[in-house]
Amino acid sequence: MAIIEAQVQLVGLGNDLSAVMDAASAKAVELTDADGAVVELLEEDAIVYRSASGIAEAQLGLRMPVANSLSGRCLTTRTACLCTDSEIDERVNRDACRKVGLRAMVIVPLIAGDEAVAVMKLVWTEPREFCHNEAEIAQLLANMTAALMQRARQEGPNVLRERLTMDEVTGTANRSFFYEQLQAKIGADHAGTARMGVAVIRVEGLDNHPETLAEISRRIERECRPGDLVARIGHDEFAVILNMAARRSIVTSQLHRISLSVTSDGLPGIADVKLRSACHTGSALYPEDARTAIQLVQAARP
Repeated sequence: MAIIEAQVQLVGLGNDLSAVMDAASAKAVELTDADGAVVELLEEDAIVYRSASGIAEAQLGLRMPVANSLSGRCLTTRTACLCTDSEIDERVNRDACRKVGLRAMVIVPLIAGDEAVAVMKLVWTEPREFCHNEAEIAQLLANMTAALMQRARQEGPNVLRERLTMDEVTGTANRSFFYEQLQAKIGADHAGTARMGVAVIRVEGLDNHPETLAEISRRIERECRPGDLVARIGHDEFAVILNMAARRSIVTSQLHRISLSVTSDGLPGIADVKLRSACHTGSALYPEDARTAIQLVQAARP
């Protein structure tokens, strides 16, 4: 019954495929007592972590080669792959598993039409024998997610990617794409000389009103420079990658302008005065404040 209820919930989320993946993996974690979950989407010769929770959350947006991975084997064989202990399983990347802190995992394919397009991975921090239908539970939820992906693919060649990377309400980037871009920029800094900032804007007391959220994103974008990326990363939370943030004073100045833009006029249901007290902003600078994507956003949160 819990799986049926979850499938109904997924259908109700409709075109918001990012929310679909988050909901499907969250329910799989709940029903299997997993310590985390990931949905990895196949994009050319790489897999991208489009949804991540629990111990895997820090990997959100990560892009990894599909070759020589257990996820790649799952995609190729289109069957579930189980790892009871990563320390003795020769099929897995032991160093990568240690970095995440996982010891056991279940990986199932998401098959859209006749093609394996992604995998759902459930992870545990301790070795585990799988004897409680863990793979079957994950597969049932993955199948519904894949069906919704297939519907998007049938609408056009770029529709699936748009729905996986764009926030449906505001039209800006979503949480997954934001972290993907942030991970990529940090990963490309081999010389350790890059400088960039992250700003987080939270407006409390928002109803889930599409026009209000879209207007906030437009006001943020007005104060952004070419190359900056605006994203909605939570119900009432927006984030910006500030590419030209060579110094903290530049970040502070731009964030001040963004704050003034957001609170310049009232929004539907929020008066001017109330809006100013409801808007909270924060920022962080790479690499001074943090060196990973998840830590950078956490440091920036007001």
